[in-house]
Amino acid sequence: METATLREKLHTLIDKSTNDKLEEIFHLLQEEEYSDTFKSELDAEFASYQKDGETVSKEEINKMVEQMLHGKL
Repeated sequence: METATLREKLHTLIDKSTNDKLEEIFHLLQEEEYSDTFKSELDAEFASYQKDGETVSKEEINKMVEQMLHGKL
């Protein structure tokens, strides 16, 4: 599909979207990469794992992912 056609279809979908869906799209497009803070935390966790063999709990991972998805990291 050509760029112009994709843009037109996206604009049509956006015009018909709910506020919740628009917020999801906005965050998706805005956060193409992880924040530097999030990357630093992942690096620190990996270094800790390599040193001590300790892992991050499932709950801690879920919390970090939620924070990242909502722009808090």
